[in-house]
Amino acid sequence: METEETRAQRVTSADVARASGVSRATVSYVLNDDPHQTIPPETRERVLKAAQQLGYRPNTPARILRTGHSPIVLAVLPFEQIDPNLAQALKELEASLAMRGFTLIWHVGLHLRTGKSHPSYNVTPGVILSYADETSPALSSFLQQFQAPILSMLGHSSVQQEVGKMQVSHLLQRGKRRLLFAASEREDVRVLTQNRLEGVRQGCAQWELEPPTVCVIPASRERARAIIHDLNLHQALPQGICCYNDEVAFAVLAALADEGIAVPDEIAVIGCDNIPLAQFSIPPLTTIQFEREQPLDMIVEMIVAASQGKAVTEMPQAIPMVVERRSA
Repeated sequence: METEETRAQRVTSADVARASGVSRATVSYVLNDDPHQTIPPETRERVLKAAQQLGYRPNTPARILRTGHSPIVLAVLPFEQIDPNLAQALKELEASLAMRGFTLIWHVGLHLRTGKSHPSYNVTPGVILSYADETSPALSSFLQQFQAPILSMLGHSSVQQEVGKMQVSHLLQRGKRRLLFAASEREDVRVLTQNRLEGVRQGCAQWELEPPTVCVIPASRERARAIIHDLNLHQALPQGICCYNDEVAFAVLAALADEGIAVPDEIAVIGCDNIPLAQFSIPPLTTIQFEREQPLDMIVEMIVAASQGKAVTEMPQAIPMVVERRSA
């Protein structure tokens, strides 16, 4: 709780102005990186050094009132965990937004509650980046409480379905006509799993294959092996396995190895996401990776425009493409 003592101790722009020997207006221009003001490099350096030495932190509510928009971008990721590629993308986005004076805050977690119990209660974002299924009433309610523009980052269901169709096409081109879909047991990725499975089903129907067998692969190696064992793959061997993502594919590869089933000689395996570890599996994992149509700076421009209340087009969709390695 803030007290009279802590308020008295708070470093203000006036303190920075006195320490650097310039006006408060100059301090404001420097700390807010005002593009309409030309500040000599030595003055800018003196102000920034004084601010750092004094431990100055900007007053966010005051800045919002002055500029008319919040510099905070809140990314909502209602997952148990995020994969390495998404973490890297968020890191790059954070750095790019920082160059424009914005601060990216991530929230990773399944429990979306409104009110003071939630970590976001004291956050006033200018833009929300949603990485989740916004058709969920609970999520919609959570996002709407901020009264800020919401940009969907998850992508259309059609993109996720395209992943499944590409997996089928790749396996079919290698003569694999009897397929199995390995799903994740994680509830937080249920929508993504269903969309990718639907793509596999559509691919099988398009090329007149039998519908895929579907099984849920646990995160435990022993349980995953038991699932593979119970499928009696030696007697009714599928020729290819489409996995929800690379982590599921790793579990499948381990279970197949434990059961003495050779990959890719007996069964081909394909994953999705192309996480950094995919190249190190045994055998190296064939997978799907996503490439964006537009570079990062264009996405940043859309976020900045949204923060200023301007109309923005839909976020660019990722384009899936196959990364072929020895597992398929």
